[in-house]
Amino acid sequence: MRFNLSKWLVTLLFLPVWCMAVVIRPDAPEVYRVKKGDTLWDISAMYLTQPWLWPELWRTNSHITNPHLIFPGDELRLVINEDGEAELVLSRETTDKPQKKLSPEGRLVNKSNTPVPVLPWSVIAPFVKNAVVLTEEEFNALPKVLIDYDDTVRYATEDVVVGEKGIVSDEMLVLRQERSIYDMQDNKIGVQIRNLASATLIPTQNQQYSLLKLDKSRMETRTGDRLAPVSIMPEPEDIQLRSAENQRGHILGNLQEHDLMGRLDVIVIDLGQQHVAPGTVMGIYKRGPVVQGDSRDNVDKSWLPEIFDSEEGPQLPAIKTGELVVFKTFARTSYALILDSSDIVRRGDIIARP
Repeated sequence: MRFNLSKWLVTLLFLPVWCMAVVIRPDAPEVYRVKKGDTLWDISAMYLTQPWLWPELWRTNSHITNPHLIFPGDELRLVINEDGEAELVLSRETTDKPQKKLSPEGRLVNKSNTPVPVLPWSVIAPFVKNAVVLTEEEFNALPKVLIDYDDTVRYATEDVVVGEKGIVSDEMLVLRQERSIYDMQDNKIGVQIRNLASATLIPTQNQQYSLLKLDKSRMETRTGDRLAPVSIMPEPEDIQLRSAENQRGHILGNLQEHDLMGRLDVIVIDLGQQHVAPGTVMGIYKRGPVVQGDSRDNVDKSWLPEIFDSEEGPQLPAIKTGELVVFKTFARTSYALILDSSDIVRRGDIIARP
């Protein structure tokens, strides 16, 4: 029997809330073929009002071992299981998506499709691979680049540079401070660092200085740049979407230092790795205006608690204006990507559970 999505959605509206694991969008497609350029968030948003609940739609799907790995060409079908729950069933030509074959030249070539990314990788890749936030003390403790061995002003790939002693690894990175990050009380809580180049230590008998050969330069190195082991830029973590629970914080700004932010902007928030993990989805809320006077009896309360009340008086309920997802965390801050925004996002906007 052909599944009637419209009839099922009408029935769904009359089910009690406690028996609904996820809420399917009324315009969700019965069948969708994954295309190149799709992201997991985009596909999830087609089916769910809460896209971070994507794994709930897979449940007992035996066709796939990792619900965060789907590929262009895969066909997704919305069905109802024996328990009356919505499921997405995956159809593909083979369960072993990655394949290898020998090319005519005899080289081993990976013929697999690239899995659909959770987030738009082209937007966040520069920040995942080449950016990190350190405390000011951590950055100042790193050894400096002193001079180019040939005494030029700027140095690039294949140049040899002289660095301060304190090099502890054969493989190093050249780093530069780009900007300082301040919390909502204007306290400096970190410095944004950019990876300029990689470098290899050259053995030398000199105990006062180090010699390093620049291997891969993304930008020209200058005197005063810092040197650090490659471990300071850890490998990207696997991102799996999950909803924030009790965490609350603020948007501190855009990495390009724009005052106004919106969809697909990379931003900094004031929650660190003790509070959030890569994949944490949070709502963005605009503060309501302060109500003058002492009486709070006539002020409607939103589900958000009294953190929105100021010393000047209670505030009207905050309005949700968008969603973000954390993709890289540090000691006191994190990088996040704005996924949706119905209004302009500014420094100081509240972030909380979506």
